[in-house]
Amino acid sequence: MVPRLYSVTIMDVQVANLEDIPAIMPIERVDGYERLVGRWDAEQHAREMATPSSRYMVARDGSGIIAFAILQRLDSPNRCIRLKRIAVRQVERGIGSTFLRLILNTCFDELAAHRVELFVHMENERARRTYERAGFMVEGVLRDFHRDADGTFRSMRLMSLLRPDWAAQSQRG
Repeated sequence: MVPRLYSVTIMDVQVANLEDIPAIMPIERVDGYERLVGRWDAEQHAREMATPSSRYMVARDGSGIIAFAILQRLDSPNRCIRLKRIAVRQVERGIGSTFLRLILNTCFDELAAHRVELFVHMENERARRTYERAGFMVEGVLRDFHRDADGTFRSMRLMSLLRPDWAAQSQRG
């Protein structure tokens, strides 16, 4: 019998600040992310960080920032937070799933969200599977919702997770 090896990533999740932008930008520039995650220049990130209804979250390990997320609509009267962007420096290591769960804890526990929603590009199957494992449900397809820099349109899935579903899932372990 071959022993199983487990890798546990220890990360510290905290609110990002302007000094974190230079470390955030290379993460969203990982090869292939532009079409799946999107990317902004430093000024766009700074403007979004300055928006009172938005919050940037970063995960750090001993090597620095390993993931980031952008939360929007924190002031929604419907308590609906939008997860605008989430990205990790290295994929396929479980960092994204762990970070997503910690972000959802922040949304539901600290920020009192009733609903967390996101849009995911149709071709981003890895992200869709990760969101579904976290409890998100596909609500529908937004046809030609996103316009790329070259002018082409792409469809996206609308997904959401509600507080009661998160609470039930958390109780199950």
